[in-house]
Amino acid sequence: MVDTSQNGFALRVRQLLPDGWFPAPPAVGEEEKAPVLNGLLQGFGSVFAWVWNLLGWTNQQTRLATMTGAFLDMFAADFFGAGLPRKQGESDDEYRRRIQEALFPSLGTRPDVENTIRYEVGQAGRVIEPRNAADCKGLGSAASPAIGGGYGYGAPDMRYGSRMVPFQLFAQLPTGDTSQPSTQTLTRIAAVMPAGTIAWTQDVESLDG
Repeated sequence: MVDTSQNGFALRVRQLLPDGWFPAPPAVGEEEKAPVLNGLLQGFGSVFAWVWNLLGWTNQQTRLATMTGAFLDMFAADFFGAGLPRKQGESDDEYRRRIQEALFPSLGTRPDVENTIRYEVGQAGRVIEPRNAADCKGLGSAASPAIGGGYGYGAPDMRYGSRMVPFQLFAQLPTGDTSQPSTQTLTRIAAVMPAGTIAWTQDVESLDG
């Protein structure tokens, strides 16, 4: 393997000098017989090693998988404008993963809506599909919750489903208040929803109850 260190470059330059002009490079353990020459060549070697390392680092910045720092931010700005900024304190690996997900997004599924809510709010929200029996368990009773497959009256998360409202869902965002969801959040949820579907979205103080 080629030695690209400072000393390695200095030695390669020394090997280009005409034979007999200067003493040969010392072997391992031997004393340097041309310290002035060696000092001069080490200066050249330092520059060449720095340039070599710079070229390697520059090459890394040409690929998303290896680029770092501000180059990741510039990559995101080139593709997404101001729509995908780096979060405060976010590492390069975490930011790279979000960029890759945005480049090749998964769309049109329930997990996509859940992931969008988690990204916007910072924690998981609640998605309720009226036609999904796992979301709507209001049938049954507290005494016999297995009847109808539900949790029963008075139980937490009790909801009634309906087969009459397809292609719709209710999304609850635990933002800590009951304000109108932000336009950005609504837009991003709509962006991952299939065409012709509706997401009824609300901010809630918490998901308890």
